[in-house]
Amino acid sequence: MALSRGLRCCQRAFAWLPVLIIALVVLWSYYAYVCELCLVTLSNPVEKVAYLIIFHILFVLFVWTYWKSIFTLPVQPGKKYHMSYADQERYENEERPEVQRQILAEIARKLPVYTRTGNGGQLSLQKNYEHCLSDYVLAAKLSSKCTHLLKW
Repeated sequence: MALSRGLRCCQRAFAWLPVLIIALVVLWSYYAYVCELCLVTLSNPVEKVAYLIIFHILFVLFVWTYWKSIFTLPVQPGKKYHMSYADQERYENEERPEVQRQILAEIARKLPVYTRTGNGGQLSLQKNYEHCLSDYVLAAKLSSKCTHLLKW
C-alpha cells in the first residue's frame, strides 16, 4: 500500500516536469525578446513600443490559454460508460486480443453515442470505442483515450 502511494506521488511529481520545462522556455523567450531584442537591439522608440505591445498581447493570450489547459480538470465520463463488474471480469480473463476487442465492441454497441452530420442526420460512433484499462471506461478514439493522460 505504501509503495503504491509513493509511486503515485512520484508520478504526480514527474507529471509536472513537462509543464516546468515549458514554463522555463516561455520565461527564457520572454527575456530574450523583451530585454535583448526590444530594449537592447532596437534603437527606434516607435519600433520598440510597437513590438512590445504586439508581443505582450500575444504573450498574455498564450499564457492565459496555457494556464487554462493545465489547470482545468478533465471531465469524467458518466457511470453508464463505465464497464460493469461482469464485463471487467470477462475482459480480464480473456487472453486473446481479438476476443478482447470483440467484447469491447459488444459493450460499445449498447452505448447511446451519436453525432450529427452536416445535413442533420445522425451517425453512430460505436465503432470508435476502445478500453482504457486504468479507468475501466470505454473512451472515444477520436478524443483523449484515457483521462489520466490529461492530468499533467
